[in-house]
Amino acid sequence: MENNSKSRAAKNIVVTGIAQVWRLITGFALTIISTRLLTPADFGILAMAATATALVALVKDLGIGQAIIQRERITQGQINSLFWVSVVASVIFAVLLGASAPLLAIFYAEPRVELLTIAFSVLVLIGGPQAVPAAILNRDSHFNKLAIIDIVSATIALAVGVAGALIWRSYWALFVSAATATIITGVGIWLATKYRPGAPHFDKDSAQMLRFGSHLSGFNLVNYFSRNFDNILIGRFLGSDQLGLYDRAYRLLLFPISQLHGPIGQVLVPFLSRIQGDARSYRSTYTEAVSLIMIAAQPGILFAIICAPQFFELLLGDKWIPAAPIFQWLGVAGLHQVMSSTTGWLFLSQGRGSEFFKLGTYSAVLTVTSFIIGLPWGAVGVAASYTIMNYIALVPLIWIASGRSGPVSSRDLVKLAIPHAIATLASALILKIAEYNLHSVGLAQMAALVTLSYLVYLGVILAFGAKRELLWRSRRLILK
Repeated sequence: MENNSKSRAAKNIVVTGIAQVWRLITGFALTIISTRLLTPADFGILAMAATATALVALVKDLGIGQAIIQRERITQGQINSLFWVSVVASVIFAVLLGASAPLLAIFYAEPRVELLTIAFSVLVLIGGPQAVPAAILNRDSHFNKLAIIDIVSATIALAVGVAGALIWRSYWALFVSAATATIITGVGIWLATKYRPGAPHFDKDSAQMLRFGSHLSGFNLVNYFSRNFDNILIGRFLGSDQLGLYDRAYRLLLFPISQLHGPIGQVLVPFLSRIQGDARSYRSTYTEAVSLIMIAAQPGILFAIICAPQFFELLLGDKWIPAAPIFQWLGVAGLHQVMSSTTGWLFLSQGRGSEFFKLGTYSAVLTVTSFIIGLPWGAVGVAASYTIMNYIALVPLIWIASGRSGPVSSRDLVKLAIPHAIATLASALILKIAEYNLHSVGLAQMAALVTLSYLVYLGVILAFGAKRELLWRSRRLILK
C-alpha cells in the first residue's frame, strides 16, 4: 500500500513537474529576452512596485487555500465560508495596495512607481477569487487539470511579454505578461472546478481553519518582508540601477529553485497531511523527496556559481556582468535553501501554523540584520552578508525548529544533508579545477562543465548505499 501511494504521488509529481518545467522554460526565456531588451533601471522600477505587490499577493487569501488542502474533512458550507472571507480580504488588500501607491513613489523618489503599483492592485483583485477553487483542485488531486492550466497560461504570457518588450521597450511589457497569466489562470481554474460559491456556514472548524490560515499568512508576511527588505534598502539608498542588477541576480537564482519545489510541494503537502499518523512512511516520503530535489538542483546551482561571469556575459550581455558576484554569493545560500525551504512542508502538513509563524519571525530578524550590515558595501555586500548569516544562524535555527516535534527530527535532517554536502564539495573542487584550466568558457564548455558537475555529484552520492537504493526505487515507482 505504501509503494502504491508513493507511486501515485510520484506520477502526480511528474505531471505537475512537466507543467513546472514548461513554466521554467517560458519564464527563463522571458527573463533572458526582456533583460536584453530592457535596462537595469526598468527592472529596478518593476522591483520597487513588486515588493509591495507580492507581499499583498501572499497574504490576500489569509492562508485559506492551504487550510483547505491540509484539512482531513471539510464540508461545503465551510468551503463557502472560507471563499467569501478570501474574497473580502482580497478586496481590502487591493484597495490598500492602490492607496499606498503615492507613498511608494515618494519613498523611492520615483514617480513611475505610482501608476505601476495601482495597476498591480487590480491584479490582486482579479486573483483573489481563485484561491479556494484552486485549493479544491489541489486537494482532490486534479493535477492534470492544473498542469494544463499552467502550461497554457505560461505560453501565452511568454508571447505577450516578448511582444510587449519588442513594442514598448518598457517595464510595462512585464506587467502585461503578468496580467495575462493571472487572467488566463483564473478562467482556467473556474472552468476546471465544479465548485460554485453558495451560502456560508461558519462553525468552530471554520474558525480553526481561519486561525491556521492566519498563522500561515503571518509567516508569509514576515518571511516576505525579510526576503524583500534588501530590495527596499538597495532601492532607497543605492538607486534603481543597483536594484536592477541585484533583482535580476536574485530572480535568476530563485526562479528555478521555486519552480523545482513547486510541483513536489503541491503534491506532497496534501499527501503528507494524510499520512502523518504513520511516522515511518511520513519520514521516508519526506527525506526521499528532498534527496531527489537536492540531486536535481545542487549540481546545477554549483555550476552557475562557478561560471557566473561567463554565464551573465553570454546570456544577458556585457551590461549585466556586474550582477555576477551578487549571483555567486546568493547561489552559495541557495545550495542549502534547496533543502531548508522544504521544511515548510513539515509545518504545513502537521498543522503547526503557530510554530511556523514564530520561526518566520525569528528568521526575519536575522535576515534583515544581515541586510543592514552588508549595505555599506553595496549590493554585493548585502548578498554576502545574507549568505554568511544563513550558514551561521539561519540553518541551525530552521533545522532545530523543524525537528522539535513530528516524525522528522533534527537528527534526521542532519543525516539527510551530510551525503549531499560531501557531494557538493567534491563537485565544486573538480569543477573549479576544470574551469581554471579552460582558456575560454563558451556555450560548448558550459555544457561540458554542467555535465561534469552532475557526474561528479552523482558519483559521490552513489557511494552511499541508501542513496543508490533511493534512485533505483524512485525509477521503479515512476515507471510502475
